[in-house]
Amino acid sequence: MGKNNLYTLAHLVVSAIRIHEYKNAGPPTIENICKILSISLEEGNRLCLKLNELQVIEALDKPGETRFFIRQHLNIEKIPDQPETNTLQSELDQFKKSREAQINKIKSIQTEQAEKKKKLHEELEQKLKSIIKD
Repeated sequence: MGKNNLYTLAHLVVSAIRIHEYKNAGPPTIENICKILSISLEEGNRLCLKLNELQVIEALDKPGETRFFIRQHLNIEKIPDQPETNTLQSELDQFKKSREAQINKIKSIQTEQAEKKKKLHEELEQKLKSIIKD
C-alpha cells in the first residue's frame, strides 16, 4: 500500500477523526486531523474535500472553524485500492505541450513573414532597377 493511495489515506483520515474524538470528546478540525497524520494543511483539505464528496465524512461549518464527523465509513470500500493519478501533473504537462505547439506555430508564421518580406524587397529592388535603367 503506497502513501499516494486514496483508499489508504481515507482509512487514515477516518482513524484520525476517531482518535481525536476519543481523546478530546469532540469532533476534530482540519488542523487536528493534519497534526495527527503529520500532513500539510493543503493535503488535509484536499483529502477531506474528496472524502466529503464520497460521503465518507461530513463537514460541519461553524463560524471560524469546520468540524469533521464520520458519515459512512463503509463508503471507503468503494474507493479503488490503487495509486491516485496525479491529474495536476498531467494537466500541467498537457498545458506545456499545447504552449510549445503555439510557440512553434508562431515561429513558423514569423519565418513565413520574413520570407515574404525578403521576396517583396527583392521584387521592389528589381522594379526600382528597371525604372532607373529606363
